[in-house]
Amino acid sequence: MRIAYIVTAYTSPDQVVRLVRRLRAPDTSFVIHVDKNTDDATYERIAGPLGSLSNVHFLKRYRWRWGHFVSVRTRLTGLQEVLASDSRCDYLIAISGQSYPIKSNRYIHQFLQESGGRSFIQYFTKEAPWAGKWDERHIYWHSSWGRWHFAFPKTDIFESPAVNRVWNVLAKRVAFRRRFPAGFKPFYGSAFWCLSRECAEYVLEFTQRNRSFVRFFGRTLCPSEMFFQTILLNSTLSDRIVNDDLLYTDFSQHLAHPALLGKNDFNRFMSRSDLFARKFDATVDGEVLDMIDAAIS
Repeated sequence: MRIAYIVTAYTSPDQVVRLVRRLRAPDTSFVIHVDKNTDDATYERIAGPLGSLSNVHFLKRYRWRWGHFVSVRTRLTGLQEVLASDSRCDYLIAISGQSYPIKSNRYIHQFLQESGGRSFIQYFTKEAPWAGKWDERHIYWHSSWGRWHFAFPKTDIFESPAVNRVWNVLAKRVAFRRRFPAGFKPFYGSAFWCLSRECAEYVLEFTQRNRSFVRFFGRTLCPSEMFFQTILLNSTLSDRIVNDDLLYTDFSQHLAHPALLGKNDFNRFMSRSDLFARKFDATVDGEVLDMIDAAIS
């Protein structure tokens, strides 16, 4: 069982190095993307300790923007790199530099060995009770300029809140609604996943054949939380997809980002069947990572 990790990072260099060292094994490889916005000193603190390892490769650096298509591009680049360089890779796992395993390498490998070639990615549709306004991520035209994000024609520029509400309803339902790619139902979910080689190859082949589909997602919000789900759940491989990203996260605060996990959360996330947890910050609570290492060693 060979596993390749696609790691996206922008901060916490020592933690990224620790993550790779924890997961590193003879049958494991890594492709790492470090945000181009990250300063050179931070990048070197990641690349220095890891760059000489034969099973670690650093991807071309893109400038990361929240909610931008670059999040999809980095993962597609990671898939391409792995599939081109390792003909025997069985699974490709997308994680962030602030994730950490909560199961041992042996357990992770055995779990995937016994998975029957299934892939793991969280997904849901507009009909889900918690979906809310997720469809606004693709109904409107989204674009970025610097740190600013624009959704056209959604707007709050009118003086009257009532007029704004009417305008946005019309824009969403009638006037300027974007047409989702024909023949596809939108699916939403987590930006992190564990894909079999079969699914990874399908995604790459699909994107090469369907350029207009890819361009559509270039003007959506947070496409990494729709792109892979929509491709795979509309494919003939859908019956081999498990609705689970194998990643523990705490969104109980109902914010855009998950809560930081610390030692007070240890018993809760360690009791889960997930393979990984997110989000950790060793500068806030590094003891929790020591506790995990002791538990899974």
